[in-house]
Amino acid sequence: MSFWQAFAKDWEQRRLGELVEETYGGGTPKTSVPEYWGGDIPWIQSSNVIEGELFNIDIPKAITDKGLRESAAILIPGSSIAVVTHVGVGKLVYLPFSFTTSQDFVSLSRLKTNSIFLCYALFRRLQTEINMVQGSAIKGITKAELLDKRIDIPHDVEQTQIGAFLQKLDSLIALHQRERVE
Repeated sequence: MSFWQAFAKDWEQRRLGELVEETYGGGTPKTSVPEYWGGDIPWIQSSNVIEGELFNIDIPKAITDKGLRESAAILIPGSSIAVVTHVGVGKLVYLPFSFTTSQDFVSLSRLKTNSIFLCYALFRRLQTEINMVQGSAIKGITKAELLDKRIDIPHDVEQTQIGAFLQKLDSLIALHQRERVE
């Protein structure tokens, strides 16, 4: 059986909220309190997330345990997807380790579907909607609007195969882009 023949089963459309068990907001500890910053808990803001880089992020800032305890920041478990819902809507990143975010995010945790596939499917869905607006800047989406997004989902084996294929394709593209620069 060829790679593409494996995808003969029907896909079903599901609300994003049905595909995750937990969601988290974010918060920013006061930058004027030095004891909150420079710890070892990764803290991301929307400018750290690069559009289309679904599995790669540079995180220059980290908060302390005190910053976590004394602010609205929330420790989000690893294997979660951080989705920008304000400035920079449509950007997202998968993080395999625990992290915190600014208030510009909704993070999706305890995923009920293949995480790699879901990242690609959600990114595609958000990009399609942004492009449909044609020239208008989207200022933000609410958590409820995000969780109401419809995602087409194949069966588990297909999710794994498609996710792996797309990730391999992204790696090849990145490799060729680096070769052109050098």
